[in-house]
Amino acid sequence: MKFNFAHLGGIDKGTVELGDLTVICGPNNMGKTYISYAIYGLLRHFKQWIDLSVSRERLAQLRDEGTLLIELTDYQAKLADYLKNASSEFSENLPRYFNVPEDFFNGAKAEFSHDQLVFDFTNEFKQAVSFGQSEQLSFYKAENETVLSVTFQTKSGGRVPNQILDDVISNHIADCLFADLLPRPFVVTSERTGIALFYKELDISKNAIIEHITSGDKVNPIDLLNSMRSRYAQPIHDNINVVREYENLCKRKSFIREESDCKPIRDALQDLMGGSYKAVDKQVMYMPKKERGRDKVAVPVYVASSSIKSLFLIDLYINSLAEKNGMLIIDEPELNLHPDNQRKMAGLLARLVNSGVKVLVTTHSDYLIRELNNRVMLNLDVENKEQIMKSAKMTGLDLLKPAQIKAYSLKDDHQIHAVEVDKYGINMEVFDNLIADANELADKIYYGIKE
Repeated sequence: MKFNFAHLGGIDKGTVELGDLTVICGPNNMGKTYISYAIYGLLRHFKQWIDLSVSRERLAQLRDEGTLLIELTDYQAKLADYLKNASSEFSENLPRYFNVPEDFFNGAKAEFSHDQLVFDFTNEFKQAVSFGQSEQLSFYKAENETVLSVTFQTKSGGRVPNQILDDVISNHIADCLFADLLPRPFVVTSERTGIALFYKELDISKNAIIEHITSGDKVNPIDLLNSMRSRYAQPIHDNINVVREYENLCKRKSFIREESDCKPIRDALQDLMGGSYKAVDKQVMYMPKKERGRDKVAVPVYVASSSIKSLFLIDLYINSLAEKNGMLIIDEPELNLHPDNQRKMAGLLARLVNSGVKVLVTTHSDYLIRELNNRVMLNLDVENKEQIMKSAKMTGLDLLKPAQIKAYSLKDDHQIHAVEVDKYGINMEVFDNLIADANELADKIYYGIKE
């Protein structure tokens, strides 16, 4: 899947094609976060701009017969139009999405590149939606089949309104059509440490309503609605909502948490965090791994170290929300991490990628890039390879192939540049040049010191 950008923040023009692992590097204020947020927004919200409505006649058939068969190949001819319309609507709504003035993104575009895309009907699709105790919609598509079967079971004579039925059915048609074409994203923003620190004070809607109602004698409904709008970009707002819902979300079990094959991922996460998170009395607690001779402790996240705050949402995704063919987007995965833990983060990302989760990161970390490159080079014929991997506690799940990685660099020319990924890894000369310059300066100073 490719995305095209034009006049987005400081980016004049460019294209990003997603790999299993996508890495975006560049100096500060070049637009890396704009790209990651825009990709997240397109993938997260595209369904609201795609019309897959079912006719009244077909809804009546579903109520009368209890079953509706939908031929999914009928939608292939309109795929390009669906994505084009979603791209246009998203681009027009960029100011609202980023919560900036209307003229901030004049002429900006963030679009799906829909060339030569086709739906993939390989996998089974099975879901159900209940309406109270008496009504249920079930959806099923067998492997390698193109017919989606919709079953409506009711004990109440079908009291669910047509509009709700249509919305639920069209939403599941979209899920079935796009499940293997567009990954379901989860974003971890660079504001995550602040969210973890102030989440109890960030109940935006409630505070805004109270403030507005108590600000005067008369309540203006338009002003009230405006005051309820988030002050933050949508990805940040989504992170805030996830933290608010942590007590419920943490009860879920992702496939990584349940499947034995994913134990190396859980081990890598534990090694990185040195503990776990837990909801206690509506508060998020960090539970460090107990050390011999020391009491077991529980630390509220808001007083835990910055690295623990930084890893909180990543832990929640891996343990509770991750799904196969999903996508994890992390703005600066190295945030607040010691260099050794930045290397461990690279290992965690590699294992996620090889488990079937797509990963996109924006980064400034030379440590992270070099560690990813180590995992690429280990695919070569390396002397003492098994010994090297054993000493580094690596498994086959750690190795990355060049074909799995797409890398990009943003520069002063305001373009998105594709970076070569070969058998030695990602060619990030921007880091190499900076390190060489720093070393050269250090040498000049060192050898110029007068004893």
